[in-house]
Amino acid sequence: MAEARPAPDVRLRRWTDADLPILVASNSPEMTRMLGGPESSAQVRRRHERYLRGWDVGNPRMFSAVSTDGRPLGSVGWWESTFDDRDVYELGWVVLPAQQGRGVASAMARLAVDDALGHGDGRDLMACPPVENAASNGVCRAAGFTLAATRPEEFRGVQLTLNFWVRSGAASGS
Repeated sequence: MAEARPAPDVRLRRWTDADLPILVASNSPEMTRMLGGPESSAQVRRRHERYLRGWDVGNPRMFSAVSTDGRPLGSVGWWESTFDDRDVYELGWVVLPAQQGRGVASAMARLAVDDALGHGDGRDLMACPPVENAASNGVCRAAGFTLAATRPEEFRGVQLTLNFWVRSGAASGS
């Protein structure tokens, strides 16, 4: 019988300038192989700036995920998007390699869902991992999403087959 793992101790904090190393570490060929490969250094820097500005303008709402002792675990956030011609909030995350396989992503996603339910305008939430990313699809299930569609989409100039997971944005849907 497999031994039950304790739930990871994860907290979210607002994205800051000190979090750029999370983006750099998650931009490796191994970490981006299912997303069309790494971005350039300039693209990573622009992404970081968007994450910082998002807190001033309300979109995106990005967080660094840290352990209680302050160790970086990854990042998670939500932003305005569309799915099937309706406005939704899209949820996305990344877990640093040393922290993977311990339930960190599921804990981060649940915390980000709670944040979107508490700070959003009630629209539904959506996440769209590649079909072959079993771990991220499992995170969607663990965070209360329901598989709504599977279809090809272009991302970073590459054609991917994505699963589209949806969750009610109504506070009672949590």
